[in-house]
Formats: sequence, C-alpha cells, structure tokens
Amino acid sequence: MHVDVKAFLKEADVREELYPGKRIVKPCKQIGEYKNHCVVIDWRDPDVIQLDIKPGLSGKHLAPEMVQQYPVCFQMPTTVKIKVLNDNETSEEEEDETEGKKGKSGGGGKKPAKKKTLDDIELIAARFGERAEGKIPNVGEIKEMMVMGVQLAKEAFQNAFTELTKQIQHAKISATEILSKAADLVTKVEPPSYIKPRGDETQKYRYDRDKNADIGFKMTFV
Repeated sequence: MHVDVKAFLKEADVREELYPGKRIVKPCKQIGEYKNHCVVIDWRDPDVIQLDIKPGLSGKHLAPEMVQQYPVCFQMPTTVKIKVLNDNETSEEEEDETEGKKGKSGGGGKKPAKKKTLDDIELIAARFGERAEGKIPNVGEIKEMMVMGVQLAKEAFQNAFTELTKQIQHAKISATEILSKAADLVTKVEPPSYIKPRGDETQKYRYDRDKNADIGFKMTFV
C-alpha cells in the first residue's frame, strides 16, 4: 500500500519536522496512572520510516516490570514500517503489475529495485550534521503493520492505517479499535517482549467488539 508521507504527517497533526536521521516522539497524555503513551516516528534508517506506539511519554524502552503495569494494548507491539521510495524507484506492487503485463506479451523480467545508499540522501553522509530540509518523501510503501502484536495482512493496511492516523491526530491510541478494521484476516501474533513465544503463534484472528472493547482495562467501582 502506498502512502503520502507528507499528507500523513499533516493529517496526524505531527508538527515537528521530519527528515533523514530524525526521530520524533509525539506524547499522548491521558488521565489516570499507567495510561500515558506516545507515538515514535523514526527515520534514522534512510530506507525505512518506522512508527511505534510505546507506553510512557519518553519513547524509550521501559523495564518489563514497568511495562506490565500498562494496559495490554500498550504491552504488545504496535508498529508500522514504511519503505521510502525514490522518485525513480518502483514498488513491488508496481513491479508485479508490470511483470504481469510483460508476461502476457511473452517477454520481460522483473528489474531489481535500486538500492538506496547513504549517498542518495544529502547530509546523511555528513552523519546528519544539519537539517535535511524538503527531504520528506511524497510516496512511501507500507511493508509491515502490526497492531497489539497482531501482524496484519496487506488487505487490511488501508483501513487500519487510516484509523491509526486519526488516533494519532487526537493523541489517543486505541489498538482494539484499529484491530476492528482487520477482522477475519489471517494474522501472526507476537507476544510482549517479556513473554517467551511457545511454538507456532500463527492463528486466525477474529475481532469481537463486545468481548474486546475493554481489553487491558480493569473494572473499577465508585
């Protein structure tokens, strides 16, 4: 799935500049203990922009005993990996379409994608010593999307990412609401970092709004 990175940053109300070598932390302050979380947008890898939802406001990795105090939706990894495309670079989806057309005519083959190097992005060679103004790519391609430990199928990317963008804009992430956009899709479940996987974690995921609406939150009595 293609995504306009500039449009995403605007719609998500991310006001801090993003450029190669930059890591942005957008805090999502909430009322109540162990409810604060943040959105981390990391472009330190020139090929990939990665979004992560983390417990706490600092964007740093918290100790396992601290993470366990947060709702389950923040204990499990929520991340999006966006491949940065060059102006002259095509995505795998476009290459597959081109390959299909050439296959019908009986010729042609898939051209290898041009590998981006540090020299392809100005100032990265200088170890990000200065700002790289105007380097936000117009087009990126979502390569992976995981919500609360659930790895989404490509067919779910658009609906889930649209919902995530709205939530980032309002500075309040609800992973179960994002997952509701990916119901009945084949997924891969990844447990929290402090839990060791047991066997094959692949399973069929079905979202039930009534059963999962309050996941990770405890009942309180006034």
